[in-house]
Amino acid sequence: MNLTLIECFNAVMKTGSTTGAAKVLGISQPAVSRSLKRLEDTTRLKLFERSGPRLVPTPEAELLHREIVDTYVGLDRIRQAVARIRASGTGALRVASSAALGLNFTPAVLRRFLASRPEVRVSLEIANSTIVRNLVASGSYDIGLCADEIDTANLVARPFMVTPGICVMRRDHPLSAEAIIRPEMLDGQPVVSFPPEDRVRKRFDEVLAQAGVQPRFAVETQFGAVVCEFVLQGLGLGLVNSLTYLSGRFEEAGLVARPFEPAVTFENLMILPPHRARSRILDELVRLLVAECGQMEAACFARFGGEKPAPPVKSAKARAPRRPR
Repeated sequence: MNLTLIECFNAVMKTGSTTGAAKVLGISQPAVSRSLKRLEDTTRLKLFERSGPRLVPTPEAELLHREIVDTYVGLDRIRQAVARIRASGTGALRVASSAALGLNFTPAVLRRFLASRPEVRVSLEIANSTIVRNLVASGSYDIGLCADEIDTANLVARPFMVTPGICVMRRDHPLSAEAIIRPEMLDGQPVVSFPPEDRVRKRFDEVLAQAGVQPRFAVETQFGAVVCEFVLQGLGLGLVNSLTYLSGRFEEAGLVARPFEPAVTFENLMILPPHRARSRILDELVRLLVAECGQMEAACFARFGGEKPAPPVKSAKARAPRRPR
């Protein structure tokens, strides 16, 4: 099994077809089909069900692709990195962000940054927190914003944004008349939530268990914006980051939000590669991110109540990676 086969498989999974993969890779559609066949022969796995021109990924293909996404940066990123270095040298910044911070907050900050630094080329990658962590730890990206659930070994990490969790629902939901949503109100209710392994979901589950409450988890998804979209479709009530609700303009789309008590907060980190001197432009971006972070935190807590929890003394400073003994 070689990287070319993996690259073809990855492109097919991303685009949904051999034709789309061929366009992305700049090769012929038959070449993509031959690569898929060779990959199936090499791995001895059936990766696709074929129905005429359509390819339907098997569960084995989904599992394999998940491993590739989490652990394989990919030849396309290497090519992009080479092109960026050749085109702009050090006058470029590579930013990785989780979806919660990357869909609206980070682009708004980058817009302000680029207004004073138009010569700088910026690349923004939006991915789950584990991938953000890997991109920064590997040195492929200059800075990352992600949830606090990651392993911070081999990173310089500092607390970033903390915002309250809120319950979102359609205006016609029975609980929309309540000023505050409490666990006992959710017993038996359909709920759209994050996956069980998500740290916020675990905190949410603990609160529900302590109250002896059992909601019905109708849909699980890893992105808060998608939770809001499912709620808009009438599939239940959701607990999401207040940042997602405010910056994504879901109030204008028809959702209402209520504070949830006891509080469940969303906590994020700013991460940087270890053992690397920071450039002047990166320092400028860090200062702007921190300033905008404080304003957004204040807006979220002012709107939905509560107070930002004080960080532990040891976490107030950036944490350098531990040296092996």
